[in-house]
Amino acid sequence: MPIRARVFVPAVMLAGVSLAAACRHATSPNGTAPVAHLRVLNTSPGDGPVDVLVFGRVVIASLASGSVSPVVDVPAGAQAVSFRRAGAGAAGAASTVSFAVGDTTTLLTVDSGTVINPWELTDTGATVPAGRSKLRVVHFARSAPEVLFWRSQPDFPDFTTIMFPFPYRSVSAYLESDPGDWRIFMATARYSGATPVATDTLYMSPVVAVPAGVARTVIFLDGDGGGYRVAVLTP
Repeated sequence: MPIRARVFVPAVMLAGVSLAAACRHATSPNGTAPVAHLRVLNTSPGDGPVDVLVFGRVVIASLASGSVSPVVDVPAGAQAVSFRRAGAGAAGAASTVSFAVGDTTTLLTVDSGTVINPWELTDTGATVPAGRSKLRVVHFARSAPEVLFWRSQPDFPDFTTIMFPFPYRSVSAYLESDPGDWRIFMATARYSGATPVATDTLYMSPVVAVPAGVARTVIFLDGDGGGYRVAVLTP
């Protein structure tokens, strides 16, 4: 069973973006369902806050663009998850998400233009050997042109590519290194033979500190009003 991701977003990485979101605890109609946990990252720029509904009930209210919700309790098992613009009367079509007892499931919002859908981020491979750190990258910057991502890591300070190609909604494998600081940037690229070369840096992440024994995920997102931003998740 994959490990679901828990999320944190340092304030320095989402400056000016509110992380507060009111929440309610969901229960089954008879209140007896085993409990699982949910956290949502609203990736849609400029679309305003969204409500998250599970089993037809609001469990996260008015989650702002770029914000990460608190963890809320939801009934375990296959549940209907839907989103709506905050204050709207009706939610979009529901998607079925399986919630494991005691696990935290991380969902990212995907705005199709007519409905907002959930996209689940799993954490297979997140186990970290003693004395090491891990990091991976998720490309969720929908407005970006064709891009690649480079990183520097604690045991290798020179920037190297993460993987290529790297299309929208791709998730890299976890990269392993010593504990310490990582930097990641997103850029357009040309190829010198089979080797990609960065041509135009679109966004450089803040330093991502990863202590020993920890795995983190850096998600590149569109920013409100243009540009880009990142959210950082940890299991």
